[in-house]
Parts: sequence; structure tokens; C-alpha cells
Amino acid sequence: MRISLLTLPLYFLSTCIFSTSYAGGVQIGRTRIIYDANKKEVALPLVNKEKEVPWLIQSWIDTGDGTTRGPFIVTPPLFRLDPQKEQSLRIAWSGASVAQDRESLFYMNVRTIPATAKEDQDKNMLRLIFKTRLKLFYRPKDLPETPLDTCKNLAFSIDAQRLHITNAGSYYSVFDSLLLGNSRVDADMVGPKSSIDITLPTSHNGKTVSWRCITDYGNASEKFSTDLR
Repeated sequence: MRISLLTLPLYFLSTCIFSTSYAGGVQIGRTRIIYDANKKEVALPLVNKEKEVPWLIQSWIDTGDGTTRGPFIVTPPLFRLDPQKEQSLRIAWSGASVAQDRESLFYMNVRTIPATAKEDQDKNMLRLIFKTRLKLFYRPKDLPETPLDTCKNLAFSIDAQRLHITNAGSYYSVFDSLLLGNSRVDADMVGPKSSIDITLPTSHNGKTVSWRCITDYGNASEKFSTDLR
């Protein structure tokens, strides 16, 4: 499909990156993607909420560095989405080697570019290109336990000014919240069979850690807590 489906300005373009499920006038049906190896593909629905403006949709998957493409095929990689229309991106594993004893993390990129009306083609206009980046978790078959078990069984310890978090499970644990005592700790996630260290402020005095993880559905899990030793 050629880019000429939409007429785009050649200058005065800005790029905005959003973590929400909206990219301009396009609604993205999920905030994260779970690719279950038991299935042949997974669908990501897109809806153009605009009443008049069509959007050009470009999508791809990378390994996390923003450059290296991930082992997935996205169909269609480039298409026009007309106003008030819906279309799903189909994501299929390419068959490349991926760890089978734990989840692997990739990133789904969806770039949305608005059309320019014919009467505005020769005008200097500010047009925004929106880019949404979603976590994509490749989940192999027959992993032990569940994502909630992995979250619940995270281990915490303090060494000097560092909070050490160990994930012995097979799944990624992405934090919705993490508290040391009553103080919020800035932490994103901890990968399967790995650990991370977080530097704490010198004034911390919490003795209990409490946390919630983001579930497969994008909401917060139940709250877990443990006393530090």
C-alpha cells in the first residue's frame, strides 16, 4: 500500500509519544499485548473516532532498543483507516528463536498520521504524528504458575540505600504501585528469573513493602505486602 493514500505535509511535522490507548483520533483497543504461543496470532483493534479525518496507520514491533525488529509479522503494516471505521492489526510470530522457559518482552509501535485536505495541501500547517508504544509479552506454552503467582512471590530486601527485588517466576511483573512504608518507590517492572536494584532516598525508614502488579487486562492486581528483613 502506498503512502499516497493520504497526502501528507512535507514540513512542520511534530512527533508525540503517548502511553495511553489513544493516538490522535485513533483508539487502540489495548494498553498491552499478550501473545499466547498456543494461538496462531493475536489481534489489536483500532478505531478511527474522527467524523471526517482519515488516518494513515503504520505499525511494527521492536526488541526494546527502538531499532531492532522483533520476531513478529504485523498485517497490514501500513493502511488507511477511514472515519468511524475499525480495523484490526494481526500479529503473528515469525517462528524465530524465542526463550521457551519464560516470557519475552517486545514493543508494539503504532504510528498514526492524519490526512490533509486537498485545499490545504499548499499551506504551511502544523500536523501531529502520534506514536503509541505498547508492551508485547510473548508467553510460551506450559509455563509453571501464573502471572499473579509471580507477582505475589516477588522477594524484597534492603542493602544500604538500595531496594533489591528478585523475580524467581516465569513472567514479567509490571508494577502498578510499589510502596516502602508509606513512601512511593519509582519502579517499572522486573523481568522473569532476574532482579533489579532501586536506589532509595537517605531518609527512608520503611519496614514493610507493599505492591500491586498490572494484570493481563491492564488493571491493578490485589495488594501484596511483606516485611523487610
